[in-house]
Amino acid sequence: MSLIIIGEAATKVMDGYAEYARAHADVPWRGMRGMRNRIAHGYFDINLDVVWDTVNTALPTLLRQLADMRKNIAGDETPE
Repeated sequence: MSLIIIGEAATKVMDGYAEYARAHADVPWRGMRGMRNRIAHGYFDINLDVVWDTVNTALPTLLRQLADMRKNIAGDETPE
């Protein structure tokens, strides 16, 4: 369910803040939306190995990216 929520949030950023999403093109916005759609609509066709790999590999990377973005917004660091 958390991956669905992440995908929904990514969709909202892409739709409502397209310029921000483009400025942070290293964040896999489309991939998050795609994962959400696959989980929400794939039902029994979900590849659990892909979900597991996403949680163990992609999610920690995403968390670091989001933390860096948050620091930049808060003004703690100067954007590159």
